[in-house]
Amino acid sequence: MPAGFTPRRLVRNFFIGAAVIVLLCMPWVLAAESFGWSQRPAHLLQSFLAVPIAFLSSAWFLCLRSPDGAPVWERRLAWAVCVLSGLWLALMAWVFVALARGMFPGPA
Repeated sequence: MPAGFTPRRLVRNFFIGAAVIVLLCMPWVLAAESFGWSQRPAHLLQSFLAVPIAFLSSAWFLCLRSPDGAPVWERRLAWAVCVLSGLWLALMAWVFVALARGMFPGPA
């Protein structure tokens, strides 16, 4: 193992990287909308890959023990990423259940 490798650092890099991907998808969707491009790749990447990875890795990071002298911003960022991505996943689950039950009307 490399000298600086720890599971905590790996998980931290995963949730920060996934959160950055989610944030980078936002201007991509706005640009795609204004130029008439397909938004599907951005939505798929953001909703089905980056958000679940961000949620799982930030929750795992919060379960790991913090060493003495660890920066406070790491845990605060992990809480923010965990809560926001968890809410997004809950909203997606609600929409999928609503679609499966036919709660949204079809095209008129």
